[in-house]
Amino acid sequence: MLVRIKVGGELVEVNTSSKRSYISLHGESKYYAGRLTYYLLKTINNIPRLYGYIKGDPINGWRETFERTFLNLITSDLDVAKNWFKAFYEVELTPLSIKGEVNEGGVAAKVELKEVPQLKEQGIRGTFEVDSFYFSKIEKVKPSIIPAGRVGYLSAFSKFLVIQYEKAPGIPKAFGIAAEFINSMILPQGFSDEINGHKIYVNQEENAVYMDKTPLQNAPPNVLSILALRTFLRRATENELIIVEDPEIHLDESEINEVKELLEKTRARVVLVTSNKII
Repeated sequence: MLVRIKVGGELVEVNTSSKRSYISLHGESKYYAGRLTYYLLKTINNIPRLYGYIKGDPINGWRETFERTFLNLITSDLDVAKNWFKAFYEVELTPLSIKGEVNEGGVAAKVELKEVPQLKEQGIRGTFEVDSFYFSKIEKVKPSIIPAGRVGYLSAFSKFLVIQYEKAPGIPKAFGIAAEFINSMILPQGFSDEINGHKIYVNQEENAVYMDKTPLQNAPPNVLSILALRTFLRRATENELIIVEDPEIHLDESEINEVKELLEKTRARVVLVTSNKII
């Protein structure tokens, strides 16, 4: 899958098949490009099978239903967080392409079919055949994002990191990219790690994450940043793509070397959003 995004006159292309990619646009444009890549991949990954919702001609009906579902999902994510910016995008999948733009308060999208099946059936069997044809060819990847503000988010929301048995873990989607990050980093009971000589663990009596004898929000920035990078990169699968903003932030040379090793060993594909290609 190819994702092309144009922000502030600059164009970037991400190939989701590549083990490592970079987004190195100037200033804040690189963050908008990385975050839009995240939301586009998340939307495509979350589109359900559509055969029960198609009306009229099976092929054109499928295209219209896919387009409408795509728009509803990505608009919902961006709107609930008020996460608006201006950008143009294009997603190239094997059987279709999606082109559109994000503007303050709205999303536009146009789906074009690059391949068309030769139908053997009509009616519900025809719609099922069309749906199966396209979904067998659409590349799906599960995205995660580690934002540049991860240290602040972990300090503010560390008590929401632990799996809760009596209520849903995480924070509301209205927190935008912070919620996407925190809600993907939920730690299990019994979690324990050591970072720079500090024990990071789930204190089961407090049901919270601690560093040594103090709550995690008191941990230094480098420890928090390494914790986030380790958590995502170590447990990722081959079907995941992790977008990392400013991977080098808060880290010294030895810690950057650890991040390089994590990136080499992770099973996920990685997109690094940074102007500093020391990693």
